[in-house]
Amino acid sequence: VLGLYYDQSINNYFFAVQKMDKNHESLSNPGDIGKFPVSVLMRYQLTPSNVWSSGQWDVSGVVVGEIGEKFGGDKQVIRNDTRNREYLCAGLTVELYKDDAESYYHNLMSDNPKAFVVCRTDETDDHQCEPFLVTLSYGEATSYMEVDELVYSVAMPPELYRWVEQFVIEHYVPEKKRKRRRENWKESGKRAGHNDTV
Repeated sequence: VLGLYYDQSINNYFFAVQKMDKNHESLSNPGDIGKFPVSVLMRYQLTPSNVWSSGQWDVSGVVVGEIGEKFGGDKQVIRNDTRNREYLCAGLTVELYKDDAESYYHNLMSDNPKAFVVCRTDETDDHQCEPFLVTLSYGEATSYMEVDELVYSVAMPPELYRWVEQFVIEHYVPEKKRKRRRENWKESGKRAGHNDTV
């Protein structure tokens, strides 16, 4: 599991992969099959050369598990230097819905499965950007883009991949392709009152 850790020697946070033991199986098998707690890594990059904006936002990744309380709240600065400021935004939840099973399926079948982070910005202050939704559905992400919400895509964490894969196996039923019935033109002509015989 990808975890966030603090190193006092460098006075900063870092990420590392930790092997999951039996006491942490709930991360890959949440109690509620339709919900999974996540946090979002937001990065603000300063752009001093841009006269119209002091910086720009992007999403670094999605981290699984409930880690907000461990690091002091729902939004914490985990990196701050002369060019970048990075935040851990906790308290979010990925939810799965049966109606979106086909969309999850197509996401899993793509070359690079994605998690989509929907954010809300303040037009008067480019320092403000808050993630309010994480989804694994192409359709849901597209619906927010169509109303001009800010949507970022990042690589889907392995834990979410396994979880949504199980959900799709249980709930997605591919629609059967219907064969097109061939028209009998000869019979159709007769029904229409046409007779080609002499």
